[in-house]
This record gives sequence, structure tokens and C-alpha cells, in this order.
Amino acid sequence: MLIASRQKAAIASVKAGIAEKFRIKNLERARFILGIEIDYDMERRTLGISQKAYTESIIKKFGQENAKPCLTPLEPVAKLSRFLENPGEKHWDAGINVVRYLLKTKDVGIVYDGLLGTQLEAYSDADWAGNRDDRRSVSGMLLMMCGAPVVWRSTFQNTVALSSTEAEYMALSDCVKESVWMRRLLKNIGAEQVGTTVIYEDNQGAMALEKNVGYQARTKHIYIRYHFIPEKVVSNEVELEYMDTNNQLADFMTKGLSSKTLRYLMMRSNVGPKLETSN
Repeated sequence: MLIASRQKAAIASVKAGIAEKFRIKNLERARFILGIEIDYDMERRTLGISQKAYTESIIKKFGQENAKPCLTPLEPVAKLSRFLENPGEKHWDAGINVVRYLLKTKDVGIVYDGLLGTQLEAYSDADWAGNRDDRRSVSGMLLMMCGAPVVWRSTFQNTVALSSTEAEYMALSDCVKESVWMRRLLKNIGAEQVGTTVIYEDNQGAMALEKNVGYQARTKHIYIRYHFIPEKVVSNEVELEYMDTNNQLADFMTKGLSSKTLRYLMMRSNVGPKLETSN
């Protein structure tokens, strides 16, 4: 069990309350939980999480310890997961390539910078009609705090989008819902957000649709279904800002990218080599 607070007295109080009813063991500062390693640099006020041990266990399980690493996974996991019930040889080979990609990234973790504050920001993106089988689009989102991701998601949309604007608007709706939920969660744990949560979007059409600019009958079904987006903008819970595609951090949640682009977006997201523990 993790207990977190800015005040040590609060942590001690919770521990004491639990100890009254259950036998507990005090493990002090968390270092490892649910396969996640936690590293601290108290001087720089940073915290890093990684899964090196878990990743190495997967590499060993498939006998790829001495294999040649791949720079990028050739087949995204979202594609491979569709063939879990009836995989073939090609799917196995593609899966092994994903494992070999882990060889290159086993030391990669997420680093949170306490000096950057706890203001939430989000990135929303979509890949229009990316699924060749049914032409459903992929929604991607990235929610950031302390300069690094706290929520990331890549999912197929439930319906077929008739345009890139519609695909982006559907993705944006999911991102708005997640952002509103996160704002409420943060309020409950004493980290209430100051002002609106900025959501960065790289599709001008989707942003115009939210503002009802150029509204036409052919977009009526989209606007009514996702009308809560402008409602949350009016209520000052979220705010939309344009972000060019080259700097859209959610881009790698929707499609395969070149190794150069992927490394750049990872660097921008504070995803990189795990921290060296200082104390």
C-alpha cells in the first residue's frame, strides 16, 4: 500500500490508524511496487518510475537477451493484440520485434520534476481511418503533470469517422472527459487546479467545431453527440490551444513514427533514462 502526503505527520497518522486494525510492516520510502521501480533525487526534486526488472523478465522469457535491439517496434501492440486468439508465424515474428525493441528501452523511465508544479495539461490527437480492416480511427491522449505523463491512452474509436475533423473531435472528447475526471481527483487529494486545464490540439477543424465556426448540417451529428466539449470550455474547466503537429506529444499514441521523431517526443515528455538514486 502506498501512502503519500506533503506532511510526514499525516502519513504517520494514516499508518497508526491502519495499524490499530491490521498488522502492518513499515517499509519506509517506497522503492518498488507492482513491478514499478521508484527512484528519487531529493536535491533536484525529481522522481522517476521505470520497469527495468519487469522488462528484463520479458526479454529473458522469450530468450532475446543476446538479440539485436530494434530501434522502433515494427508492429504496434494495438495491431498485434487483434490476433491473440489465432496468431500466425508473422504475428509471432512481429511480437519478437517488440521484445527486441524493449532491449533498447529497458532503462527508459518517466521523470517527474517537482519544480514544474502540479498544473495539469493535456495533448489530444487522432489518426484518421488508420485501421485497414474496418477504417476506424485511433484516439490518443497524454495528460501531463510535473513535466511528464500521468495518463496516456491509445484506443480505437467506437464508430467510423467520416473526416479527419470528426476523428480529431472524437479524440478530443475523450481527452476532455479524462481531464475533467483528473481535475476532480486532484481536488479530492488536495491538489486542486488553479485555472483551466489547457488541452493542446493540432487540428484546426476540430477547434473550429468546438467554437461552432463554419457549423453546417453535415457536422450536426458530431456536434450534438459531443456538445459537452464547448460546455466544459465555457465552464472554464478546460481550454483548447493549437499545437503544431511536429510538437504534438500525443502523436506517438496514434501511429508508428520514425526513431528520430519518437526520440524527440519522448524527450519532450520527460521519458528517458531512469534516475540514479541520490538518497
